[in-house]
Amino acid sequence: MKLRQVVIIGIGLFLLIGSFLLSGILGGMKDPPKVETPVEVKKYVKTEPVAYKSIKTEIEAFGRVRTAESLDMIAEVSGRMSGGAVPLKEGQSFKKGTLLYKIDDTETRLNLQSQKSTFLKDLAAILPDIKIDFSDNYSAWENYFNSIDLNKSLPKLPEYKSNKEKTFLATKNIFSSFYSIKSAEAHLRKYRFYAPFNGTISIVNLQSGSYVNPGNNIGKLLRSDKLELRVDVATSDIDWIEIGSPARVVSESGHEWSGMVTRIGEFVNQQTQSIDVFISIVAGKNRMYDGEYLKTIIPGKVVENGMIIPRSAIFNGNEVFVLNDSTLNVEQIDIHKMNAETAIFSGLKEQSDLVVEPLINAHNNMRAYKLESEKDIDLEKKDGSGSKLVKN
Repeated sequence: MKLRQVVIIGIGLFLLIGSFLLSGILGGMKDPPKVETPVEVKKYVKTEPVAYKSIKTEIEAFGRVRTAESLDMIAEVSGRMSGGAVPLKEGQSFKKGTLLYKIDDTETRLNLQSQKSTFLKDLAAILPDIKIDFSDNYSAWENYFNSIDLNKSLPKLPEYKSNKEKTFLATKNIFSSFYSIKSAEAHLRKYRFYAPFNGTISIVNLQSGSYVNPGNNIGKLLRSDKLELRVDVATSDIDWIEIGSPARVVSESGHEWSGMVTRIGEFVNQQTQSIDVFISIVAGKNRMYDGEYLKTIIPGKVVENGMIIPRSAIFNGNEVFVLNDSTLNVEQIDIHKMNAETAIFSGLKEQSDLVVEPLINAHNNMRAYKLESEKDIDLEKKDGSGSKLVKN
């Protein structure tokens, strides 16, 4: 048994040593691994030469259309109300001068005619005295007496020619009666309400047949031929707008109207943290509606010696990259105006190569190269020098 164990152990050692020697021989026959040279990565960036010019600015804002004039129809007299020339209904349109409603004026009209009759009697009583004492003015008073129509407004009194004639007329209560009648005529006109402008009835509180008292709100009118747009403008843009500036008003459907800035608010809206700007709109062939949401484009002040770049090229508030001899340098700029996607600036030397795209992991004094054309770069191949070309 001992001899057999020794033989087995010897054979195992022989096989182990043999396999070790064989692997060493075979390993020595392989080619040594190649050592690759590190690939140089060239970073290409998009640049534009700095060139200044006069730039016209624009401010875009959004808001809702509203009528420039609205009017509450308040009753000034009492009586039974009836309809006018158009139905007193919400949404009803009308023209200027249209009778919208009337209030029963029978009693008031009869009282007025009674006053005119009394006035005629007083005039008839003084005509003989005028013919004798003021004969040079008698024909004027006679013609005035004949021109009076009880169903029409009382005409203006003839001019007196002397203080004596004036005193005579005053003692006969001619002036007092005349102005009492004119006051009654003015009161009678309050029984009929005529439209003061072209518009639409927006609210109706009382219907035809209702009894109204002075102070009752019958309804509300909106002027349709005089509209304005109220927009919210950021406080940073408000200094670029001037009263009287023209404006374009545009709808989502592409309809366009002309307008003009008429008013600029003097305080900040607490809800929007912006300032209200009001634009009067010139009516065009396309109709717009009260409450419609529209966009306006207002030309702003001109920036002299400025340049436009994407906002994304600016970092840290007012810093950009400039490419000098294939080296990125951080420069500060003077920003005149920020737009939604662009910025207007100055402060760099003209003809400098300004980087006009955002850079990732870039830093001051970093090596980079100007991107002349997209075709100059092959992102998957290497150039003849073994350098890899990478676009930012």
